[in-house]
Amino acid sequence: MNDVLALQQELKDETDRIWLDEPEEIKSMRLGVFTSDAGSYGQFFSNLVFVNGDMRALSTWITPAIIVRALDDDRFDLQQCKDLFAWTNLVNVDFLAYCGFVKFGTFVHRIVEVFPQIQTKQELSDLLGAWYAYANRIYLWVHHTFPWGLGTAYPKLSSEDLEYMGKAKQSRAVHDYFARYGTGLVDFAETAEAK
Repeated sequence: MNDVLALQQELKDETDRIWLDEPEEIKSMRLGVFTSDAGSYGQFFSNLVFVNGDMRALSTWITPAIIVRALDDDRFDLQQCKDLFAWTNLVNVDFLAYCGFVKFGTFVHRIVEVFPQIQTKQELSDLLGAWYAYANRIYLWVHHTFPWGLGTAYPKLSSEDLEYMGKAKQSRAVHDYFARYGTGLVDFAETAEAK
């Protein structure tokens, strides 16, 4: 059981360490440093999107809701709770490790490795409580550093905007212009392109 308690304490210590100080993996992500070369087409924005989504699911949304409920539900025994944790976390943390969150992924693998030493649901609950506190704090850093300002490039449209767009799309002004004055510019561009 000492390995379990030591891991639990390590999670608590790491949570305290990163509470107000930006973790290295967050700084690397924020600056676009992905040593695995994660990212497609010479960009890393997609990494930020996927890290944000996976981290949110693992730390605050999906897996805590499932695992904590199962731990509190008599219909689920200890082994089922262990299985649920492993099944809902291992694949995703491997992707997060690929994106630089190696410590995050390592903690999950280490939790699963000490499962044979855990004999009660309360022991598992205590360990996972420390895990979720750490995971939640890391996710808060991800969420805090995400470039949310990029969303201003995609404003919501009002009903007036949509009505205008529908009417404007039906306009024949450009068509009528070229029907009246000819397609000289278009013809010139096609000729220049052919040369």
